[in-house]
Amino acid sequence: MTVQEDQDWAQVLGFDRLPEHIVGKRVTELMDLSGKRAFVTGAGGDGLGQAIANRLAGLGADVALIGRTLEKVERRAKEIEQRWGVNAYPVRADMSDWDQVHDAVREAHGELGGLDIMVNNPVMVKAGPFEKQTKEDIDYTVLGSLTMMMYGAHAALEFLLPQGSGKIINIGSVGGRIQQRGLVVYNACKSGVIGFTRNLAHEVALRGVNVLGVAPGIMLKPDMKRYMLNPQNDQDRAGRGAVAEAITQQVQLGRASLPEEAANVVAFLATEAADYLCGQTIDVAGGQWMN
Repeated sequence: MTVQEDQDWAQVLGFDRLPEHIVGKRVTELMDLSGKRAFVTGAGGDGLGQAIANRLAGLGADVALIGRTLEKVERRAKEIEQRWGVNAYPVRADMSDWDQVHDAVREAHGELGGLDIMVNNPVMVKAGPFEKQTKEDIDYTVLGSLTMMMYGAHAALEFLLPQGSGKIINIGSVGGRIQQRGLVVYNACKSGVIGFTRNLAHEVALRGVNVLGVAPGIMLKPDMKRYMLNPQNDQDRAGRGAVAEAITQQVQLGRASLPEEAANVVAFLATEAADYLCGQTIDVAGGQWMN
């Protein structure tokens, strides 16, 4: 075998692309996002979006917070800058509007000077028995649980593909793997998120862009915790009963999670420590399954 043949096989097997520089490092060193630019959609409220933005900023990344209400993302951006000492830039955009999504990503890219990590975190759902769902209910859930994610990923690829690097992290739900009454459309869409993540990764991975997903389970935002402890109406009480049933019968850890627990996994996937994961969606659901 000639030297040229040796070199060809090394290239075919990817030996020339092995990250040898990580061997002597601590995992914590690989989780440093200093100098990275991360965009997070749905980041203005009290749920997972703001938790993700905080986790990424805590690892040193500059963050663009994209949300429907400018005042909310402005408040969150200010909190992040004060807490972590990074740049945090608020952008108003309706993620259900193709043009607004692309314009928001371009604006954030210009303001932060680049894009390395795109986290797609759309949440819009109308729950209830499928036979009682209207066309508007179905369209709303499909748009908010799947289509908006595709818009965000498409906008990010405008920058990630030309530079040949970056990560897209899609937020799904463990509902995409199980069956639940009252969430037929939502869970079908979240199954779609898992498939979208896998297929988009297959399409762009060899061009330097890695696509991954996170599937949270039952997360307790502050407002949800309040109505669980003090339901105000029959809908609240029914919701509490459904969550209690899921926690006691399906969640192996026997409790709900905080948004920060799913955000921990998003932050890990965004770092160099997770660079050999590709196309996978990681459940962060306390072992939730259907019995």
